[in-house]
Amino acid sequence: MMEYGSKPRVAELLRNAEGGMKEHYMALIKGLIDSGFDVIALCRLSKKDRDRLTRCGAIVVPFTIRNRFSPIRSIFAILRLYRLLRRHRVDILHCHGFWAGLIGRIAALLAGCPCIYTIHNFPPGNLGSWGRRAAARIEGILSRITKKIIAVSGALKNHATLGLGIDPEKIRIVHNGIDLPDQIKKDQDIRRVWGIDSGEKLVGTVARLIPAKGLDVLIEAVPLVLREFPNTKFMIVGDGPLKSVLMTKAANLKCGKNIIFVGHSEYIWYYYRAFDIFVLPSMSEGLGIALLEAMGMGKPVIASDVGGIKEIVKHNWNGYLVSPGDSRELANAVLFYLQNPERADEYASIGRTEIKAKFPLETMINETSQAILEAISK
Repeated sequence: MMEYGSKPRVAELLRNAEGGMKEHYMALIKGLIDSGFDVIALCRLSKKDRDRLTRCGAIVVPFTIRNRFSPIRSIFAILRLYRLLRRHRVDILHCHGFWAGLIGRIAALLAGCPCIYTIHNFPPGNLGSWGRRAAARIEGILSRITKKIIAVSGALKNHATLGLGIDPEKIRIVHNGIDLPDQIKKDQDIRRVWGIDSGEKLVGTVARLIPAKGLDVLIEAVPLVLREFPNTKFMIVGDGPLKSVLMTKAANLKCGKNIIFVGHSEYIWYYYRAFDIFVLPSMSEGLGIALLEAMGMGKPVIASDVGGIKEIVKHNWNGYLVSPGDSRELANAVLFYLQNPERADEYASIGRTEIKAKFPLETMINETSQAILEAISK
C-alpha cells in the first residue's frame, strides 16, 4: 500500500472502447498525472492512443476486456489483473464501464486492493430481461465491495439506485467535462474539403455508428427536411459497425447525395466549427460528450430527451429536445432552426456560456481525484 508522502498509484482499467468513454479515460489520466498521481493505464487502445498516454507520463500495460461474457476468458483476465495489481503495488483500481467493473472488482478483492467504479452508460438494450436481471444481481453484489461509485449523470445514478438497488449514499455524480481548444487553425476548412457551398446549411453529428446513437432516425428525417430546404447537407462524423447499413438506408431513401459519411477523424473540432446545427438523436445516452463539445463550440443543438441529456439541454432555452426514435419530430426541430436562425443563435449563445461554466474538464478531474483519495484513505 501507499507509503506516507509518496504519490498515490492508481490503475485505470478500460475495456475496448471508443467515443466518449475513451476520451473521458484519456483526459482523466492526463489530469491525474498533472495532479500528482502515478497512473497505470490498463487498456487495449490503438498504438497512437497508447503513445499519447505514455507521453503524458502513464505506465501503459496492454490489457484486453471483451464486451461479451466468457467464463474461461474472464477467469484468465481476473487472474492476470490480480497479478498486475500486486506486481505494480497499486493503491487503488479505478474501473470504467460494466465489463471492466466486473473483471476489475473481483481481481481487486483478491488482491486486497480498494476499488472505485465509474458508470458511463446505461446497460445495452439487447441484454433482454434475463440479461438485465443478471446484470442487476451482479452489480448488487459487486457494489458492496466497491469503495465509491461515480455516475457521469444524475440519470445514471437514478438507474443505479432504482434499477440496480445500489445504496445512493455510495454513488457520487461527477459530470463529464471538456477542454475547449483555445483556437482552431483557419487553414482547415471542412466545408471546402467536402464541397459544401456557402449557401448550403450543414447539419452534423459526431457519434459511433452503433444502434444506441439513433442515426437511422436521423437519416429518416433527412428527406422530410429536404422537402422544404433542399440546399441542406447532413454530415455524420464517426465510424462503427452500422456504417454500411446506414449508407444503404440513405440510398434507399434517395437522400444519399445529401448525407456525407466522414468516418473517424482526429480533427473533430474543425467539424464542430463547420456545422450550422448539431444533432444527437440517441436512443440511450449516459451524458453525451459530443453534445457538450458542440454546445461549447457555440452550435445550436438538437438532442433526444433520454438519459443524462436533459441535464445539459433545456428545451427552448439552450437547445431543442425531441422524443427518441421520432424522425418526424427530429425533422421538425431541424426545420425550426432553419426557419428561425435568430432563435438558433440565441440558444447557441446561452448553451456555450452554460457549458463553459458548468462542465469544465478541470472540475471532472478534481472531483474524481477527491473520490480516489477518499477511497484510499478509507
